[in-house]
Amino acid sequence: MFLGLFGGNKSSERGRRATTGFLKPYDKARITSEWGRIEQLVSAGSPSAIKEAVLAADKLLDYALAQISSGETMGERLKNSFSAFPRDVYQGLWDAHKARNAMVHEINYDLSVLMAKEVLGKFKRGFMALGASLSN
Repeated sequence: MFLGLFGGNKSSERGRRATTGFLKPYDKARITSEWGRIEQLVSAGSPSAIKEAVLAADKLLDYALAQISSGETMGERLKNSFSAFPRDVYQGLWDAHKARNAMVHEINYDLSVLMAKEVLGKFKRGFMALGASLSN
């Protein structure tokens, strides 16, 4: 009985869907600032800088998700934040995160500059859906 009253019943906690919060103004400002750095990397134009931009965008998304959702991994936080995004944006974020993972973990995966820019656009739409002020 005490365990249930004081949060010790982990099995019932797993079955519930986590609620999604909202970004605080500080977090939105941090995202806007970091996105500026990501855009500078893209402007550099080199394939390595653009790949670094994808890594930075994925890391920034993980930061944002940690502010609004629960979960031990980015994948869990993204799953738990489903309600924070329009469906197409949510799917785009999954696609972008998968591309980042493939870039990092698959030896023969080559993320072209064009594809990297598409991935960055998906991250950007996600940040904008969370209320970050990013230029179009």
